[in-house]
Amino acid sequence: MFGLILLLIGFDQASSELLAFPTMSLIFGFILFFAISFVSSLLLPLYFEEQRSRGLEEVSAFNKIYFYFHLLVVVVLVYMELGILHTWGLNKILLSLCAMEWIWAMYWWKHSRTTALVIPTSSFKEDLRHFPSLLLPLFTFSVVSGIIQSILYRQIQNVLAPLAFHYSLYLAALILSWAMASLWFRGKRGYEFLNWNSFKKHSAVLILSLLVWSLSWPVFWAAIMELISWPDSATATFLQRSLFCVGLILPTGFFFGSLLPLVKKENNQIPLGTYLAVNCSGNAVGILLFISILFEATGIFQLWTLLGLLCLIFANKENKMRILTAGVSVVLCTLTYFLVTDFSWALGSYSHRNLTRWVKDSRSVTDVKVFKHNSSEVNFVELDHSHKLMIMNGHHSINLPSWRSYSPADTFMGLTPLSYTNKHGNALVIGLGTGTTVMGAAELFSHVDVVDLDPTMLKVLDFMPLVAEKVKSKNVKFTEADGLTFLRTQKRRYDLIINNVPSPVYFAAAKLWSREALEGVYDSLEDDGIFAQWLDGELSLESVNILLQTSQDLFKHCDMFYLQFNFYSLVCSKGDHPLTLHEHPSAAANLMQTDTRSYADFFEALRFPAVNTTPQNPNAPMNTLDQPYMDVLVAQRPPGWVGDQTRDNIVQYFKLYEQVDQEAALKSPAIDKKCRIFSNWIFHKEFKDKGEPCSRIF
Repeated sequence: MFGLILLLIGFDQASSELLAFPTMSLIFGFILFFAISFVSSLLLPLYFEEQRSRGLEEVSAFNKIYFYFHLLVVVVLVYMELGILHTWGLNKILLSLCAMEWIWAMYWWKHSRTTALVIPTSSFKEDLRHFPSLLLPLFTFSVVSGIIQSILYRQIQNVLAPLAFHYSLYLAALILSWAMASLWFRGKRGYEFLNWNSFKKHSAVLILSLLVWSLSWPVFWAAIMELISWPDSATATFLQRSLFCVGLILPTGFFFGSLLPLVKKENNQIPLGTYLAVNCSGNAVGILLFISILFEATGIFQLWTLLGLLCLIFANKENKMRILTAGVSVVLCTLTYFLVTDFSWALGSYSHRNLTRWVKDSRSVTDVKVFKHNSSEVNFVELDHSHKLMIMNGHHSINLPSWRSYSPADTFMGLTPLSYTNKHGNALVIGLGTGTTVMGAAELFSHVDVVDLDPTMLKVLDFMPLVAEKVKSKNVKFTEADGLTFLRTQKRRYDLIINNVPSPVYFAAAKLWSREALEGVYDSLEDDGIFAQWLDGELSLESVNILLQTSQDLFKHCDMFYLQFNFYSLVCSKGDHPLTLHEHPSAAANLMQTDTRSYADFFEALRFPAVNTTPQNPNAPMNTLDQPYMDVLVAQRPPGWVGDQTRDNIVQYFKLYEQVDQEAALKSPAIDKKCRIFSNWIFHKEFKDKGEPCSRIF
């Protein structure tokens, strides 16, 4: 444990160097992630098995204290992340745990009376020869365990995104289920209830049942969220997420947590090291199969049918059991097929933002197009045969008016920085999104890098042919990668960088607003480079202040643009270089489907020049990878259209009411003109009479 914690502490410091070697980074990261999960999940079964075999009176007081200390660490994981992670920082927490591990180790070394550990002389090959009926099924079960854990973890990421502490909840629920299995099966009743031989006979049924449960539980959970009226509070959000994690993982953890006691009951001669090696190897193979081959190549239904047949082949020796297990497996595979056919990964964190809720509430859905890639999903929804909107993994993303072939707000996000760029060599867009944000840079720059961790939208570009034509041009290169990783490892310098991820709400993307990410942007820009990013009005005032504090002394000069309700574009120059407004490119006017003169008026109407980006609270912390304040704030209280649906914290923070207002418009021709263009952009209403009051914008 001490060594694992040291690896964790050094991982972030060495990550920039490691990421330059993708294969080495993948192997090291996988080993680190798997080792911590594996060691943690084995603590309970090993401890309870020792109690059962040696007797309670033979277990030392230190052993009890050591065990319960680690159990306490698991229990308080969520509190550590939500309560002290953003104040202590990840490294301080790990260092304190490391010091505790060292104290325990020294105490054990001084006071323990047990004999020194003797490495068994028998080879792993000999163990396989002596115990094939035990180790081969165990390896197969471990492979299935790795695949199931991968599916469950991916579901937690998708269904609960954004979730800063999803791994803590996952691990806590897993440990809880392992504990329950160990407590049950270490007693005589548990062994009588299910022994190793019956376990093997019913393996296919048990495994396929777990698949059906893992696919069904998110559906049940979404129904529960619909039926129960939850209060708008951080506690309620935490309870919802805990309910989902425990309900999803408990049966699976209980199932695999029973393996060790059953194995030890049936054959106490197998060395524990051999058991751990077989189980670890099987888990590793299962996880790698899931993420690399089977999930992509065969699909989830074919994968689980294959696994069920394999279980039938090796597990059943009696004809009666073969027929029974085969029949049940066919039924479960059929149920799985129907679940997978109509199953949506896009249930969403917030029930009021998911596709099912849209269909139920609107009662005007006339068409839905679904696009999937890996375990992500995009829905194009048509309302009343005209108005279209897009839902990405359960989140309402954009509205697409019927008279447009692409989103004007997303397009303008990519156009706002173009009038400030002095050179048009290289541009970088982090986040593909709908692809429309890339169009302006693709039209103007010699080379454009587009980086996205999830390229789902590449599959739906054909739905927007004009966008596809721009994004798939020769000067645009798409890279499937993490944005922060790309910034740390690429060597190219850019004249323009756009962070096209709308807010930290989307899949815990707060790291793109971390100090490390902004420094990566700063270092990747040319001296006169321009940086543009979205600002989400749903973020709390505290979150906005932290974002501005994080970018201090990197991007001082900024203009802001209104894009649509709750969303803004912040365009900044690097360092002390002032923003210089150049001639508007004709390509921008063409993409906004207007003439150059109208585009210039439109640009100025939506622009709030020289906004004050100095944090209102100078003592606010920075958002860093070590102290992820944004992750914690989003996890404690996710932004969303809950309660007051007209709330826009960007307006309040930057005091934009004073710049566009009905009364001010009546007194100032300039503000009146801006207000009218503004209103036409938002409400599509033209004001013919100057005396007619301009509609209040916010």
